Amino acid sequence: MPHQAAARALLALAAGLSGAAGACAEGAWEWQLTPFVLAPSVDSSTELGRAGGDVSIDAGDVWNQLQAGGMLQFEGRHAGGLGFRLRYSVLDSDSSATSSAGPLTAGFDQNVAEAVVTYSFGRGQDRFELFGGLRHWDVDVTAGLPGGALRRGADWTDPIAGLRWQRRLSPEFSILLEGDIGGFGAGSEQSWSAMGGLVYDRWQRASVYVMYRGLGVDYREGAPGTAGFFRHDAVTHGLLAGVGFRF
Repeated sequence: MPHQAAARALLALAAGLSGAAGACAEGAWEWQLTPFVLAPSVDSSTELGRAGGDVSIDAGDVWNQLQAGGMLQFEGRHAGGLGFRLRYSVLDSDSSATSSAGPLTAGFDQNVAEAVVTYSFGRGQDRFELFGGLRHWDVDVTAGLPGGALRRGADWTDPIAGLRWQRRLSPEFSILLEGDIGGFGAGSEQSWSAMGGLVYDRWQRASVYVMYRGLGVDYREGAPGTAGFFRHDAVTHGLLAGVGFRF
């Protein structure tokens, strides 16, 4: 399946970079694994064939309707500045929606995998990171219509490019801002990500992250007005909280 192929590609990238790390001097690489929990909100306009609808899920609803959710991040950075970052996030939720056929229930399943190559450099209290790579989307939406359930979905891959900035405020606290743009018609019409928040370096080998992230995409497949048309125009945003473990 396409999303399985994407997962294999991400694993191959990680294995290749790990092998490169082994060829370098001991201690030249730093690794970090960060699991995040999230309280997301989703605003989307989704068209499934000839039926269109707006789906809105707020953070309060998610705790009652969320089936699965979270994000896992693994990154490596070489002393020379080169590195990589892998992310995988899951959101599986049910919600009410409105459509041309009237009120309905909607199942929303969005899995996003990211793999980017990074280059870091610093000046004084500031550290910058340029990055570029791929973001793979796997989206399924199920609408409970009066005549039965209608399910549509797609998976696609967007090229992305972005910048991260981190500024040290004190020995323990720093702020982090990150943003990227993607799509460019290669996968989706357009996509973007923006994230910012506070990093607390409380321990030598662990840091606490409290972030807010927005993730948007506009994807279209098929011809409008036909049974096979699928359009997914969505913004997922909300609080991310996690602990990064360095080794």
